[in-house]
Amino acid sequence: MKRHFILLSSVVLFACAPTQQEKPKPAEAPKPPPPQAKAEEKKHTFEEDIKQDEAQKLCSNPQGTVSADMVAKFLEEQKRLIKYPPNGKLMGDWKKGEQLFVNTRKGNCYACHCADPKELACGNIGPTLRYYGKRQNNVKYTYEKIYNSWAYVPCSIMYRAGVHGILTPEEIADIVAYLHSPESPVNK
Repeated sequence: MKRHFILLSSVVLFACAPTQQEKPKPAEAPKPPPPQAKAEEKKHTFEEDIKQDEAQKLCSNPQGTVSADMVAKFLEEQKRLIKYPPNGKLMGDWKKGEQLFVNTRKGNCYACHCADPKELACGNIGPTLRYYGKRQNNVKYTYEKIYNSWAYVPCSIMYRAGVHGILTPEEIADIVAYLHSPESPVNK
């Protein structure tokens, strides 16, 4: 009797179970064509990306510094690498600069610096930039330091944002505005 009950229960459950019908597949959106590389863009290989330029080779010596007799030449060469925005303005839009400052794929300045006094989670590898515009009024120095920090401090741990194309001259001008503008939260 017990066997019949189990068998009957199984049949009833099986018979009452909803049937699975194949659901129609939603129409797929057409895939966009692969992006075309601009004529002036060149694809880099890993080997090209890690190849050191002459300055990096100098800074990779065991002492991590440029010898005293080479400092003046080194700084001069690094200054020549600095490019300025085509419009000649070294201060752009501070609101765009704020976005770049915190963007981990672009400026990522917060990894090393504090700026907005309301922001507590910030780095301390570099100097604080809070109230920077009140302390430092040399816009050209700020622009050049961000573009190529090695133009002022040989082998600085600060990356060379402009030299390596991490930031464009216009983006650097936006960060400069973020640091210098009286309206920016950095200076309030």
